[in-house]
Order: sequence, then structure tokens, then C-alpha cells
Amino acid sequence: HVSVERWYNPLNLSAKLKKKELNELRLGWDLVIDLDSKNIEIAKYATLLIYEFLEGNNIEPIYVKYSGGKGFHIVVPWELFPDRVMVEKKEELVEEETRKLFPELARTISSYIASKIENKLRKYIEKKWSISELIKELGLNILEEQFSPFHVVEIDTILISSRHLFRLVYSINEKTGRLSIPLRPRDILNLDLEYASIDNYSYEGLPFLTEEVKKENKMENIIYDAIKWEVSNKIDKEKLEAITRLSKSDAELEEELEKDIKRTKVKFRGKVPEEYFPPCIKNILSGIEDGRKRAVFVLINFLANLGWSWEDIEKKLNEWNNNNPDPLRDRYIEYQLEWHKERYKKELKYLTPNCANEIYYKDIGVCKPDEICNMIKNPLSYPLKKLKVDKYKKSEEQKQKK
Repeated sequence: HVSVERWYNPLNLSAKLKKKELNELRLGWDLVIDLDSKNIEIAKYATLLIYEFLEGNNIEPIYVKYSGGKGFHIVVPWELFPDRVMVEKKEELVEEETRKLFPELARTISSYIASKIENKLRKYIEKKWSISELIKELGLNILEEQFSPFHVVEIDTILISSRHLFRLVYSINEKTGRLSIPLRPRDILNLDLEYASIDNYSYEGLPFLTEEVKKENKMENIIYDAIKWEVSNKIDKEKLEAITRLSKSDAELEEELEKDIKRTKVKFRGKVPEEYFPPCIKNILSGIEDGRKRAVFVLINFLANLGWSWEDIEKKLNEWNNNNPDPLRDRYIEYQLEWHKERYKKELKYLTPNCANEIYYKDIGVCKPDEICNMIKNPLSYPLKKLKVDKYKKSEEQKQKK
């Protein structure tokens, strides 16, 4: 086996070293994407997709090898990485030495690449196999609609950890007796596993991390996009669904809220003016010190649901952010907007969290209810209710004048 990481002096390594000490000792690290599979044909196609994605982003050289078992290794050498990158830490984007960002950055890049190949891999699987039969064949305890290509092909995140090793090229897999052999891209799909047996394999002299590679920052764009993707998906899907969607027992409330949104758009004939915003939204817009990221989520979905264009939302968010005592980085706002735009394009919009969700309003000190707030359960209902209350008050005033 061989180390994923490169060290200034491997003899100084010790199990007692702390993370900071390991970071100082690390010279760099190769990106090793380890595909483990329950179906070797699907794993072959996933490997080719990853190779093509990297190649399409001008990454070269890319090394590919069969593991000798049930999967493949795709490797990008350290020489193609920039020395420093911008990463998010404590709500800020800071510059860090890339060599010190293992294994976190490697995991981010691998997960990002997996997300980029997922749709093509899914289409390939659906074309070649019956999903229901595949689930049964593999013994997966899931419903058909829950199926993901990564139920069949996994990117091994255990490999992406400090001090871990991966199988050395030409070594023998003790479970199968087959060799771990380097592959040309054109040979991936046609690989016959028996060719990797000791008796059948013929040495071809293909390089695998053995050639001299010129130091270039070819991975810079992929790293930028991967970090951008990670920031945009900071709150994982399950948590996001849990805090923004209503439970099944509240289905009636969700239905009522959707009706309020439609009626509001009709009444206001476009975007809702700020004078009709609830106190919590006005308080956020006036500037806050804590909970800025939560506020971004609230503002985007409040405005998007109430008829504001993405251009107007971006303008308002930037204006708000610049007025905050401690503004978020512009890139963070940009990432969140891009992510939400994609969700809304796919009809996967989010409602703003309900008023009872304390972490979004009370915890950041913006929940200052007025008389109308007592009549609603979600900020999105406020404009329509205020319109009705104002109309009623105006009517009463006119009656008194008469």
C-alpha cells in the first residue's frame, strides 16, 4: 500500500501527533477517488464519467487503475494543485495552504465530482437495468423512488482520511488474487477482470504516479467550484427539509400558506412592497450582528415567494449585507443565490421557516411581534393579513368621519 499524503519526513510520523503537527509535516496530497462497487459494470461507467469530467476541466495527467477487487482508483497528482486556496471558516472566506486542508478539501472535491456525474450515471443505470430488479438483486432496503446511483457505486470516504493508505499499483488483492493494474481511459469499459489475474496480465509499462509532473495550478477552478458548491449546500438536504418544511400533521397549514402566497401576488400585482413586510423581516433588513447566514436563507425565500425578481433580491441582499456591522463575504451571498435559483427553476422552492421556529427569529433577536403577528403562523402570510387589516381600519375611519 502507499500513502495518499506526501510527507517532508515520513520517519517523523507518529500516532501521537496532533492534527496541527501533521499539517506542518505534510508536503502535499494526491486526490485519490476510490470507487467501490456492488456492480462492476456500473463502476466502470462511473470511473469513465469521473475521468471525462476531469479531462473536460483540462486536468492532465489523470491516473486510473483497477483496484484488483470491486472498484477503481482515479488519481490527480499533487503537482496540479495550487499552493493556497480560499476556504470558509467561521462564516468567513480565508486563504489557507492547500497542503494543510487534507482530508476536508479532498472530501469536498470528491463529493462535488460525484454530484456532477450523478445524472449521467443515473440515466445509464436506468437504461441498462430495471431499478426494482437492481434493488432486489443488491439487497437494498429502499423504495424505488429513493434509489440513487451511489447505492450501487460508493466513493469511499474512509480512504479520504489522514494517514490512510491505498493499494499500490501491481500489488495483489489478497481477496481476489487479482492485480491492481493501471488502465488507459479507452480500456475502462472493456476491462475483463480475468485480465488482471497474475497468469493473464502482461506488463505494459503504463505510468502511475511515477512520471515527473510539471507544477501547475490546473485544479484551481475545480477547487473553486467545489468550495462554492459546498457553501451552497452547507445545510444538508435532510436538515433543510426538517427546518423549513411543515410536518404531515401540519399539511393544512402548508396548504393555507400556499394559498396566501398566491392571493398575495394577485393583490399586489407583482412584488410585495417593503411597507407590508412583517417586523421580523424589517428587523433583519435594518441590520443584524448574529445569525447572518440564517437571515440570508430567510430573506431569499421570503422575497422569492412574494414576487421579487432574482435581480431585485440580489440587489436587496447586497444592500443589506453592506449595511451590516460585520458583512458576510460577497461570495457567500453569490453562492446562496445561485443555489436557490437552481432549486426554484426545478420547482423545489422553500417556504420561510414558521414563526414558531425560534432559531430563525427569536434566537437572532428579530422577533418583535405586532398585532398582526398574532394572526399568522408564517411571515409569508403577513402582507395579505396586513392588507386586510389596513383596509378594515380605513373603512372604520371613514365610518367615524361620517
